[in-house]
Amino acid sequence: MLRRNGANRTRARHRLFARLLIPYLVFLMLAIMIGLIIYQKTIVLIEKEATASHMNLLEQSKDILDRRLEELASIAQQLAADTRIMQFQSVTDPYKGTNTFRIMDTNKSLYDYKLSNNFVFNYYVLFKNSEMVFTPGASYSFEHFFNRVANYKGMNYTSWYALMSSDFHMRKVLPAQEISMEGVPYSMLTYIQSLGYPGNPQGAIAIMVDQREIQKLFQGLDISSGGWAYIVDKEGQIISALSPGDANTLPIELGRLAGDRGVVEQRIDAKPMMVTYTKSSYNGWTYVVGQPTAIALGKVRYIQKIIVTFACVFLLAGVLAAYVLAYRNSKPLRALINTIMEKTDVLPQQRDAFGIIGETVNGLFQNNDKLKAEIKQQVPLLRAAYFQRLLNGQFVSSRDFDALLKHVGLDLVGMSYRVAIVRLRGFDKGYSDDLLEELDRSRVLAKELLRRTMDEDGFVCEIGEDQFAVLFTYKLDEREPYKAYVEARLKEARDEIGLQLKLQSVYGVGGACDSLTGISRSYEQAREALNAQLWSNQEGGLWFDELPADMANYYLPQDVETRLIHLAKAGDQTEVQRTLDELYRENFELRQLPIAVMKLFIFEMWGCLVKLLPQMDLDQQTAYNRMSALSGANESYESMSKSYQAIRDTFQWVCESANEHKKSQNVELIDSIIGLLQSSYMDSELCLDVVADRIRISKVYLSQFFKEQTGVNFSDYLESLRMDEAKALLQTTSLTVNDISDRVGYSSSNTFCRAFKRLHGVSPTAFRKLVLKKLPG
Repeated sequence: MLRRNGANRTRARHRLFARLLIPYLVFLMLAIMIGLIIYQKTIVLIEKEATASHMNLLEQSKDILDRRLEELASIAQQLAADTRIMQFQSVTDPYKGTNTFRIMDTNKSLYDYKLSNNFVFNYYVLFKNSEMVFTPGASYSFEHFFNRVANYKGMNYTSWYALMSSDFHMRKVLPAQEISMEGVPYSMLTYIQSLGYPGNPQGAIAIMVDQREIQKLFQGLDISSGGWAYIVDKEGQIISALSPGDANTLPIELGRLAGDRGVVEQRIDAKPMMVTYTKSSYNGWTYVVGQPTAIALGKVRYIQKIIVTFACVFLLAGVLAAYVLAYRNSKPLRALINTIMEKTDVLPQQRDAFGIIGETVNGLFQNNDKLKAEIKQQVPLLRAAYFQRLLNGQFVSSRDFDALLKHVGLDLVGMSYRVAIVRLRGFDKGYSDDLLEELDRSRVLAKELLRRTMDEDGFVCEIGEDQFAVLFTYKLDEREPYKAYVEARLKEARDEIGLQLKLQSVYGVGGACDSLTGISRSYEQAREALNAQLWSNQEGGLWFDELPADMANYYLPQDVETRLIHLAKAGDQTEVQRTLDELYRENFELRQLPIAVMKLFIFEMWGCLVKLLPQMDLDQQTAYNRMSALSGANESYESMSKSYQAIRDTFQWVCESANEHKKSQNVELIDSIIGLLQSSYMDSELCLDVVADRIRISKVYLSQFFKEQTGVNFSDYLESLRMDEAKALLQTTSLTVNDISDRVGYSSSNTFCRAFKRLHGVSPTAFRKLVLKKLPG
């Protein structure tokens, strides 16, 4: 049987190795085939790359130029809307009367836009009636301006005058042409916006743009080998061109360019060309770039050499790498399969290794999904239970708060809190089956209305058949402004309940508190306020702060007393003192109690201690001595205050005793854990779960407790024990590495060697050699 199992395992290892090796070899063959396909597809890919690059450049150039033209339109609109320019349009005799001053004033108002916009070379404003031309800083007559300042080549004065004054233009752009600016020739575009309105032009605003600024947009294009670039308007006029040949003739017919953008390939002047084009939705201009196809395909030879060389090297090195990788990758898989077979009932001949792993992992995921779904379903119940404990003051430490807050997915730390209780009226005159059914329905609807009204500002929790508690949270500095906000939300909820459920509701609101442990106090105050409101048979709500001070009774609710006992038993000195301070303020400062009532309060507090001491197995005589020491004191407020201070001191002594007891228990617990580890570390099954079961505590608490007490993680401490013993065995014995790994608690020598090298930087064998070299002789 053993031989048969060993043979099965050997065949399984060979099958696993072959299964890992075959995909690598298939991958190599696929890589060779893909190399051939890549070579065939290279031309197409390079064409796409080149056309995509040209298209991106064209799109960028188009977008930039569209924005620039929009800036020119904005400048023209600003000038046309200038009141001085609008008033000067009606001037016919510019040198009559005060018109001379208006010339100076209007000219002075013209801003020199080329100082802030490098796209603007210059601009001028022409007034038809006065035949005046204004530029920033100067004014001219029409003839003087055309002949001496800005002379358009190929255009006489009459045609220029008709263009600027007789025709109405709306965002018209003249194609690039040579303009002599004060005797210096430039190639410029002219943007024209007429003044006045269609049918009655009063002049024009002309903005000149140096063509070099537009050509800069095409600097990324390579047209050194017969390429070209053009910008053509909707009428087919060439606005601007970047071409080594005739820039006035478009090499391709626009009619062949279908759609708003694309790439076409055709022969132009007996040369195959790739033409990329895009059209602007802003003004309908077409941007065209052409490049010889041979330039793009010239890269193919270089890529061909790289592909062939890479394929040969890859084929030779890949075979060797495939064998090594298949062997290395099969080792952890074999170990994983062995672990699965040991922990489950799977037999080696049942299915292949990957099937076993897949089935196991799939089962883990399914179990994890089920667990998540169950936890998600339980969250509302957990939150309700959490709030119920929070309101009743059943938490005794901040650690409990933080742990459960994370568990139910809430973030309430670092805020101020206030509790309100809402009660539905109309169900307090006895119950019947019909009334209980109506109450259940109303309770569900009322709870949903409260949640919807409070939104994310308040947490709603049922506390009775007809009562709901609402926990409000807000920042510390919003306490006073937030009071009005809480009142508004509660009134809104009351109105919604009355409107939709036809039920009256009253509410009581407790005082604000700055800690989670004080929420139970605010809850008790809200109950007092609600009871007072119900007793007075008033509608609406009442705040605890508005309650008149009760001069005849002392304040010590049952839940406060119970919580005080729990806090003292837990040793939480901070919360105990806070609760005692609150009781002192309520009974000694806010209420002017008679001496007899105050004396009853002191006796009640001593009674609380008397009930607490037996539960903690403390010396009760200490408390009795403190009580008797004050029994003969004068019955005055000073003596009552001294008695209360004695109660404070006694509670402090109880907390200190509880903490000392916990410390002694912690010492015993950590000693037992460490003793168990030191005596059983050689057991390979020893882990956090096993120790937690033996000590009979949860593994989560064990992990946290061990880290708090020792300063190191449980797993690190256990590994350190095993490694210390391993080093001693390597130095003092001749045991093999396999035997040592078994003795120190590792299930396999591979795991032991990896852990040893990770911690010490060398393998166990190398460590033993280093130690032997250092020995004398």
